Amino acid sequence: MASNLRAAEFFAGIGLVRLALERQGWDVVFANDIDPAKFEMYKTNFGSDHFWLGDIHALSPSQIPTCDLFTASFPCNDLSIAGSWAGLGGKQSSAYWGLIELIKSMGGRRPPFVLLENVVGFLQSNGGADFEKALLALNDIGYFVDAFILNASRWTPQSRARLFVVAKLDAGQKRRTFCAVSDCRPDMLHRFIFMHQHIQWDICELPELPRSTATLMDIIEELPEDDDRWWSEARADYFFSQLSERHVRDAMKMISQAKYSYATAFRRVRNKRSMAELRTDGIAGCLRTPRGGSGRQILFKAGFGRFQVRLLTPRECARLQGVPDNYVINATPNQALFGFGDAVCVPAVEWILSNYLNPHAAASAAAMGTRLTG
Repeated sequence: MASNLRAAEFFAGIGLVRLALERQGWDVVFANDIDPAKFEMYKTNFGSDHFWLGDIHALSPSQIPTCDLFTASFPCNDLSIAGSWAGLGGKQSSAYWGLIELIKSMGGRRPPFVLLENVVGFLQSNGGADFEKALLALNDIGYFVDAFILNASRWTPQSRARLFVVAKLDAGQKRRTFCAVSDCRPDMLHRFIFMHQHIQWDICELPELPRSTATLMDIIEELPEDDDRWWSEARADYFFSQLSERHVRDAMKMISQAKYSYATAFRRVRNKRSMAELRTDGIAGCLRTPRGGSGRQILFKAGFGRFQVRLLTPRECARLQGVPDNYVINATPNQALFGFGDAVCVPAVEWILSNYLNPHAAASAAAMGTRLTG
């Protein structure tokens, strides 16, 4: 892949979209986010000369270089099942409209491609009306749209389904407006596309998704038994007391084995009682931002007649997002968990670039008889 394709990343967070872009031959020439704590991690790993820290609504198009691609993992707080369900009119997720206005104001310098990422709840927010409005807004500024769902579990041992949108600037290309049900366009998305044919679609046929063999054990940091990150015996016993009868059976099976095995857990409120629920299939639950106690994912280690309990470490969270160990984590554990909980799965974005955006960018350049931005 030629390295002259240029990208700008909005809602850049700690830079995991950039990590995927660079691995696939793109140059990131501009980045923007509003969070100073995330910016510190970004700056340590990628520098800051091209970074503008502030609200996207305050950005001027003159600040942004001409690019082939804009990426945007805009806030999910108002679109998530775990959030407020305020939708695109909510305080956080309404930042999407700042992106739309910015692209619109760039006129003839609009990027040929836009890549959006958000929670699957975006598809369901306000009965689908928010997703419809978001796509129609892209249509209104000259883009055809496509959508698909990828789960991080196809690449790493984390269950993390995310909705992606690729928008392509109208260049008179032939379009596909219907799709078949597939592993990246499940029935609920297929139905949405079928029922919203007033949206200007351009559906790309995609290959089957890979199947990962990675398990939770592959991302574990081996901490000494006396490491202070392991919970005290009293705290671990309290956690065990929160397990339901079924989860106690699962835990006891792990404890009885002549080897160590691992499970993850979240605390949830069931029937007005705080409960802990184990996941023992070798896959971690979806990383979240640690707002309140329920957002912190717990690691349960058991075997040889005993067990230990602690939180997932920032490095383990990084590995669940497909981040290499040379990525520097220079933040408090809580700030790091916010960063990784808000971020993307790197190999999932790489898959989009390799199987979708890179070929389309090359075809567009060939059709024009020149490089997109030279």
